[in-house]
Amino acid sequence: MDGVPCLSRGWLGTKHLPEDPECSCGMGGVPLELHRPGCDRARAPYLDYDTLALVEEAVESLVCSRGSGQGDAGAALSCLASLIAEAQSQLPGAVAEARCQDYTWEEIASRLATTARTVRRRYGSFARWRASLTVGAE
Repeated sequence: MDGVPCLSRGWLGTKHLPEDPECSCGMGGVPLELHRPGCDRARAPYLDYDTLALVEEAVESLVCSRGSGQGDAGAALSCLASLIAEAQSQLPGAVAEARCQDYTWEEIASRLATTARTVRRRYGSFARWRASLTVGAE
């Protein structure tokens, strides 16, 4: 992965993810160092070069740790699929934890770039089950 995308962003259903998000201080479009202290730029998913660099680094690291050579496209595909699967497997727990921290379904949906109905349908049962474990442990 050489940092030069073959296709533009948005070609695979990511058009709804902005490349320059609005942040909690309302100062979108300016460098991070000019934002107010405590500004929450993680309120919603978005595409940026920090994320791109992190994913590329994760893929390269995983390819090497699995014994393949750098630049092996097949190994990169396998590693991308592994990272996607791992990230997706983390979502139910993250949603349940957000609910325990009193995030509303609407707030969670906004952070996942989807609807509250979809989030409740996908993760509601798990979040309720997880919450019942902590209630029973008290």
